[in-house]
Amino acid sequence: MTAATPVFLYGTLRDPELLGVVSGRALDSRPALLRDHSVCWAEGEEFPLLFENPGGTAEGFFVEVAADVLARLDFYELGFGYRLHEREVEVGGRPVSARVYFPDPGLWKPGAPFSLTDWRRDHGELAHEAAVEYMRMMPWRRPEEAAQAFPGVRSRASSRLRAKAMATPSVLEPHFDAGMIDTVETRQPYTGVFAVREDVLTHPSFDGGRTGPILRTSFMGGDAVTVLPYDPIADSVLVVRQFRHGPFVRGDANPWCIEPVAGRIDPGESAEETARREMMEETGLEVGDLFQIGAYYPTPGAFSEHTTSFVALADLTGFDQRLGGEEHEHEDILSHVLPYHQIMRIADEGAINTGMLLLSLLWLQANRDRLRSLD
Repeated sequence: MTAATPVFLYGTLRDPELLGVVSGRALDSRPALLRDHSVCWAEGEEFPLLFENPGGTAEGFFVEVAADVLARLDFYELGFGYRLHEREVEVGGRPVSARVYFPDPGLWKPGAPFSLTDWRRDHGELAHEAAVEYMRMMPWRRPEEAAQAFPGVRSRASSRLRAKAMATPSVLEPHFDAGMIDTVETRQPYTGVFAVREDVLTHPSFDGGRTGPILRTSFMGGDAVTVLPYDPIADSVLVVRQFRHGPFVRGDANPWCIEPVAGRIDPGESAEETARREMMEETGLEVGDLFQIGAYYPTPGAFSEHTTSFVALADLTGFDQRLGGEEHEHEDILSHVLPYHQIMRIADEGAINTGMLLLSLLWLQANRDRLRSLD
């Protein structure tokens, strides 16, 4: 039998729910202290770090874990620049040797003393949700690769929490809900900017029975917004054009799409805040009033992405042919300011092939007179 490895856990891994997700099982733990060290927030971040601090005391848990649990802990920690070092900790007033995860020197600056209570209140729910998806990558990714995918993991976790908080109303008979679905097995063979999730599941059928176990596969993406700026005085709209990989791999001879401004909702952001932020990032334009068109799933049969679309009032003077986009995201975006009748003619000719822009233009067509009459 392989000997268990003693480990000192501190910071967010003192939270039983998060530790259970990461370790994959309940662990027997005992309170422990690491003298001459302190736990603080990493400055400007949402997680803690451990650093040497003469006279300080770091509180934590002492656990003895089997090799498979240690591998899970390593997967969760090592990709983010943490390394195991041997230290002497106090357990029940007695010194015991244990391994401790320390951040690589110089990665982050120590901030204020860490509060587990504050972390649970402000970040715990999102961290728990993200950890579930993050640990699914373990069979497929090295820790360093998984850490690179973590921003997308957090975005999708935030989307799932938003979905739970704002469930779609059930208005037709018979009434079904997600609690009536039995998931037999879940796999996530790919995680990157998007993720691919496979579920073997059963669900109620409209004839009163249940389906047999069926395999369903979806791309998972974070929630998104689109915003179409409209200038009611000039009677013009601003659209953007950029290369899109989807039409390219389909074989479209023109994979440069005409679209509304669009972007992902960051954790902690509202759809309205995202709409205004994305407008600045992609076009440099500050918009006025936002009018929500709808909140919907563009492709529910294959994609989890949920989108909220807006039309925004704006002065579009001087914004034609502007280059925009975030360089670190490799965005290459060109703005076009077009008269209303021209953009509608372009749509009729089939030159607009993105559903979100077509939806926005239909809403604008129905509400244009009202927007032009506003003070």
